[in-house]
Amino acid sequence: MSYSAAPRVIEIVQYGMGGVGRALLGLVVQHVPAIQSRLGVDLRYRALVDSTSVLHIEENAALSNQHMRHLATGLLSGQERLTDQQGTVQKPSDLAVLATELDRLKRDNRGAWLVVVDVTGAEHDLMQPVVKAALRQGQRAVLANKRVLCGPIEDYRQLMSAAGPGARRLRYETTVGAALPVISTLRGLQAAQDSIQQISGAFSGTLGYLMTRLEEGACYSQAVIEAKAKGYTEPDPRDDLGGVDVARKALILSRLLGSSLEMKDVAIEPLYPSEMAELSVPDFMAGLPTLDPVYAGRVKNAAENDAVLRYAATVGDGRCSVGLVEASRGTPLGRLRGTDNLITYRTTRYTAQPLVVQGPGAGAELTASGVLADILSFV
Repeated sequence: MSYSAAPRVIEIVQYGMGGVGRALLGLVVQHVPAIQSRLGVDLRYRALVDSTSVLHIEENAALSNQHMRHLATGLLSGQERLTDQQGTVQKPSDLAVLATELDRLKRDNRGAWLVVVDVTGAEHDLMQPVVKAALRQGQRAVLANKRVLCGPIEDYRQLMSAAGPGARRLRYETTVGAALPVISTLRGLQAAQDSIQQISGAFSGTLGYLMTRLEEGACYSQAVIEAKAKGYTEPDPRDDLGGVDVARKALILSRLLGSSLEMKDVAIEPLYPSEMAELSVPDFMAGLPTLDPVYAGRVKNAAENDAVLRYAATVGDGRCSVGLVEASRGTPLGRLRGTDNLITYRTTRYTAQPLVVQGPGAGAELTASGVLADILSFV
């Protein structure tokens, strides 16, 4: 099916040019003709922003698929940076970038929708004001950045209020489980007036890989070193092993259930002792073997109970926790392998047999595809 009517114009202001940001640019530029033909949407980039620079894309350039392909090719190759592009200037501030684009929209008066896309890893206090300002101007926003949703509860409420009834002008599916339909499933259950009692599961592909390797007999230090070498962990593995990223995902789901929890209220079990928190990365890696007996013991205890270790989150009844659990081998969580995520919903209608969403929960291309789906869901 193709559309012959005048297309809906959606213009993207993208903050973040890391792995996900570059992958998203590539996807959009590659599929613009198909999106217009199949969905009747004219999807254009109007600004690209990284930590230091901004490129405002003029209308003629935005409409030129050849120009956008050339721009995307250079950035995707890794040989060029945003600051290398003709027309790029030093970023005045993230809010100033948005103000420029909002002023342009008012002057153009063409009925285009502006979508602010946050694929940064920036802290809440940097990007939340930008997203909120766009929403208050009647525009739309898509988040892959979890931090925007994990600030103080009052800021969260203001953001949701700015997004309109039902937060209809805000999407953030990829903040939990990359492109998996985690949040949309939750919203669907709520819309059907089902009562959600608990959400639980494994929300980290990195920690899923680690647990699988422990189950297979690898020692803890070996498993962490392997995960780092494969690129599954952040450069500092403590960013994953500390459990904070999983806690952010759990908090987002908890707030969707109506809780007023703050990050400090989430019970987090890190996978290293507090005395290792201040070490340099090389010293931390060198100290990992001291933890091998600890986790070997926990694996052994779980096996004696016909169970395996999993790093899991539990959300419900106004509480939220993340940490190691023993999962019976025959359960969906116990059967989970490798880097897949698994989210289980226990509800009034899904009690004896809970609803399970499972699949890959990480990766730049996968996350970018989820962001693109969120952008197009406004149509």
